[in-house]
Amino acid sequence: MGGSGSGRRSSFGLGVDKCHEFQSIDLTWLRKRKLDCVGVWSTLRWSRRGQETGSIRIEYLQRGLRLVYRTRLRGDEWVNVDEVVPFVSMPLRFGGIRKWLSCLSCGRHCRILYGGNYFRCRTCHGLKYETQYEPGFARAATRAIKIRERLGSDGGIDDYFPPRPKGMHRRTYERLRAEEERCQQVWAQGVLGVFE
Repeated sequence: MGGSGSGRRSSFGLGVDKCHEFQSIDLTWLRKRKLDCVGVWSTLRWSRRGQETGSIRIEYLQRGLRLVYRTRLRGDEWVNVDEVVPFVSMPLRFGGIRKWLSCLSCGRHCRILYGGNYFRCRTCHGLKYETQYEPGFARAATRAIKIRERLGSDGGIDDYFPPRPKGMHRRTYERLRAEEERCQQVWAQGVLGVFE
């Protein structure tokens, strides 16, 4: 007990790598751009402030996603990487199938691979989502705003609750309204706690 790495991490996630800070390959993104057909290949490029920070060649195969890129481990020589991340097909509840990627390190099924030295799943890289480090009242405020956006509002959390959109069932609208009220209460209690 009490050894290296024990104890509680910062509530705001300082020093922890977050998903949005890493280059990524998303199956949904590929599908939307019609790059999910066998034999199709493309080169993805990432840049920051107009300067290219990385690129990868992706080829969609029958058995998986082929990734061709270069990496350098701790300042050593550049290494060419050519690997195939296999697909895993899972049946959907009402028929059909959904393809997932199987992480080459741990075998976990994932939709997104994150770059580092190698493209692997979020768990293998130890990445966290931004919202995992928000305090509870901030997450509640984010959820309340998302509910309002779903109802067509573009205002803030203090604005009037938007009316029911045309075509939305009353029961759905009332459920969202009740959830938004709970989020408002959590947010208000959290804000009061900060200023006490």
